[in-house]
Amino acid sequence: MTQSRLEFIDHNHSEWNSMWEQLSQDPLNGGNALCINEGHCWEYVSSSPDHHYFRHNFHPATNRPEHIYLERSSSKFHWVALTA
Repeated sequence: MTQSRLEFIDHNHSEWNSMWEQLSQDPLNGGNALCINEGHCWEYVSSSPDHHYFRHNFHPATNRPEHIYLERSSSKFHWVALTA
C-alpha cells in the first residue's frame, strides 16, 4: 500500500506566503486570507507533494465548516479547490 507523504510547511518556507495568497484568491474568500468569523479563521493543516490543505470551522460566507485543497506550485497534478 502506498502512503501519501504529508508535511507541515513552516512559516519560513518559500511557499508560505504564496499559499496564503492563493487561499485569499479563492472565490469563497474574496481576497481575505483569514476570513475571521466568531473567533474562527482559516487554519493551515498540512501539505502533500501535490497540495496544501486548509480548514475553517465557521466560514463567514457560509456559516459552516469549509475545507480547501490548493495545488502546490511544484505539483505534477492539477488540483481544483474544493469546499465541503
